[in-house]
Amino acid sequence: MSTTGKTTTATQLPSFFARYQEPIDSALRAELARQRLPLYETHRYYMGWTDLDGKPSSAVGGKRFRPTLALLAADAAGGGTDRAMPVAVALEYVHNFSLIHDDLEDQDRVRHHRPTVWAVWGESTAIVSGNAMLKIADNAMERLLDVGVRVDVALEAKRSLTANYLRMMEGQYLDIHFETVGTITVEQYLDMIERKTGALIETAIFLGSFVGRPPGPDHGFSEDLRSVGYELGRVFQIRDDILGVWGGKETGKPVGADIERKKKALPAVHALNAATGAARERITEIFKKPELDETDVSDALQVMEDLGTEQYCQSLANERWRRAKSVIQSLKLAGDTAKDLDELGEFLLVRTS
Repeated sequence: MSTTGKTTTATQLPSFFARYQEPIDSALRAELARQRLPLYETHRYYMGWTDLDGKPSSAVGGKRFRPTLALLAADAAGGGTDRAMPVAVALEYVHNFSLIHDDLEDQDRVRHHRPTVWAVWGESTAIVSGNAMLKIADNAMERLLDVGVRVDVALEAKRSLTANYLRMMEGQYLDIHFETVGTITVEQYLDMIERKTGALIETAIFLGSFVGRPPGPDHGFSEDLRSVGYELGRVFQIRDDILGVWGGKETGKPVGADIERKKKALPAVHALNAATGAARERITEIFKKPELDETDVSDALQVMEDLGTEQYCQSLANERWRRAKSVIQSLKLAGDTAKDLDELGEFLLVRTS
């Protein structure tokens, strides 16, 4: 049940994702087909196309969330998805570059129910694999000229993508840094997620519209869509943080997983700042300990329950969606894309995986 009163199936992607999946997958495969060295077998495996023996696989390689947003934005602008496809491909490869390195940084051995690159090929190979995937994304952006995007638009799109994957790296640094400090403010946390998670989501919607729109004056349309992406990026990460603490069986994680890792996600930030008296002493003590046991996790969950932390986090997500929805309603979007964006926002608010 949506928190905004609209019924949504929380375990399924919005229906419009289906219409973009096949062309996205074909374009992603075509981009990587140009590369033949063994290094790129790590990419084919990570994208879900092959197994560890290099044989074809039907494994799920992710939702293709960012490229789908780029193509949806191109449709919303009344353009064509063909011009936006190089951006969609680049975004997915940038995203997977970050995941390969995230897996190594967090020492996560499994993603999408399969061993991660570093767990199979080692840490050094994972670093090289991730870096190479980022350069594949840069190569994909070179194809903008091949699909009829003007030179000035293509150059601006490339500049924007580079600037925003740098923002993503800045956010990752902040996320790592926050693990070493006692407390951070909600404002610091929001700044971090705007970079780490929000940058690519915001950029996907902006660039899809920017390169996909019909020729002619833009009158700020793409910037308005960028603001929608900005808010949706926050909704996405806040909901991710909620699932990291209370997701349970629906996410495959135990309740309190992010607490056990002492992750300074929004629930921890809220509890550390809002608790008083004995509760403040206890939650502070918990996040200072080198390792946590079941009692520590249980006590932290109790502090959060007493503070209404889950409700607080969800209220922030709801507010961000209300802001995005207001912009969507103010724009003249082509076809049924306003409905699609509405479905997306409602899904992000209540998603369970």
